[in-house]
This record gives sequence, structure tokens and C-alpha cells, in this order.
Amino acid sequence: MPPKKPKIDKLKGLRLYSFLLKQLGEANKKQPKKQRLSIETRRRIVKEELYPFFKAKEKLSIREIKNYAKKVISNLPPSEICNPLYLSEAYLGDVEYYEIDNHIRTLLPDCLDLRINAGQLGKTKIFNTSNYSYYSDGVRRIVETIRNYMASNNSGEAFFNGVVKLKYNKPNNGKAENYYVEYILFINSESELDDTPVDFNLPKKEQKKVAKIRDTLALRLKNLQKEKSKRIRAKKKAQPKKPAQKKQEAQEAVKSAIAALKKLYQNGTITKSEFEAQKAILVKFKKRP
Repeated sequence: MPPKKPKIDKLKGLRLYSFLLKQLGEANKKQPKKQRLSIETRRRIVKEELYPFFKAKEKLSIREIKNYAKKVISNLPPSEICNPLYLSEAYLGDVEYYEIDNHIRTLLPDCLDLRINAGQLGKTKIFNTSNYSYYSDGVRRIVETIRNYMASNNSGEAFFNGVVKLKYNKPNNGKAENYYVEYILFINSESELDDTPVDFNLPKKEQKKVAKIRDTLALRLKNLQKEKSKRIRAKKKAQPKKPAQKKQEAQEAVKSAIAALKKLYQNGTITKSEFEAQKAILVKFKKRP
């Protein structure tokens, strides 16, 4: 017997989420195998896009849900996003070493061959992001090794830059399967490794695809930066401020207030005497221990 169709009025909360995830999965199956979205990416799309949209609707339609899922899939970037040659280096560089896992999972497409290379601190084999694992692919081990190295040597900054490389013994003919992205470790802007990218120029007719892929990565990077800012704010909020830090922040606030008052005086909103009176109060506050 065929499975019963879900009652549309019963699709609430977890049931709605599960149904949306299933419909996106069905649409995803019709994609070329290498370009299919991973389960993690599908969950993110449902959580951030599909679920908030349909949760807010007073009346649901199964047809509308299915069409929306198909639309999400059809608006995905071209299959060339799986080819490292089509990726802009601007979105592959300056990745803090401790952010590399988030970078791989959130920014990169689910069909990309890559390697993490930290030189003497370790390197992975070439793996594909479609079945990437922070633990089994060896990325966690490298990140922790770098962390320990930085702590013991009191070194400044460590980050990865991604460069497109040609796989060993493969022809340099532009086909995706012959290339990979190698994330090379830099410590204090220096690296012991060769960061020379492969020499291959895409035909001009491919620039439209490059632009579409660039726009896709730009949006992903924007979301990635938002998440990072949230984490930083949450961390700062959780940490109690030291008295010296509180005093410095208060003094900075006073400086900003005086600057704002000065602008009001300059554009004629307040008089000079009013400006001087308010400034005196602020300066007095600034001198407090």
C-alpha cells in the first residue's frame, strides 16, 4: 500500500520541519550525483529558509511546499562550483586555523576535493567535502597541533590560504576531477610550503558561471561572518569584565559623547555655553577613579 499523505493541518513544529527536509531531499535526488547537497546543508537550508517561511503562513499547501523545494534546488549555482578553477581565491584565503572546520562546512560546496596542509604540523589526504568529517579526515588533529604549537612558541597569527592545485600525474585540461584546493598554513604571514596555484585560464565564455558562483560564495561568507560575530559577542558577554576594562570603555564612551556634542555645537543645534556646560560634566565623569 502507498504511504498515506500527511494531513496538511497537522504539519506543525517538528513534523513540519521533517516534511520540509523530506521534500528538499526528494528534489535533491534529481540533481547530478556530484552536485547533490549533503544532509547537513539540507538541514541548514530548511532551518534558515524553508521552516521560518512556512511556519509563518496561516494556511499550508503541500503543492506550494514541493514547488518551493524545487525552486531552492533550481536556484543552486551551476555544477562548475565543484570545479576548483571556478572558485575565487578571495573566498579561500585568510581563514583562521581554528575556523577551518566551520569554513569547510559552511562556505565550501558539498562536492569539492581539498587537502589541509600544515607542513610539519600535519597534513590530510585529499578528501571530498560531500563526506567530510572533522575527526576522521584528520582536520581536528591538525588544528589541535597548531593550537599547541602557537601556545608553546607564543607566536602571533596562524591562518590558512586556499590555492588551486593540479592532482599528481593528472592533465591540466580544466576538468574538475583533476584539481583540488590545498589549504596551506601561514604563521605570521610566512609559510614553508609552496603556495603557487596551478596555471590555467578559464575561457571568457565561462565568466558568467564564475560570477554566479562568486555571488553564491559571497552570500555564504556573509552568513558565516554573522555567525562568527554572534559567537564573539556571546563569548564576551559570558566573560566578566575587569575593572580596568570597564574604566577604559567608560572613558571611550565619554569621548564619543563629547564628539557628538561638538557636532551639535558646530551645526548650530546647541549654543557654545550649552556645549561647554555639558562638556564640563562629561570631563568630570571621565576623571572619576
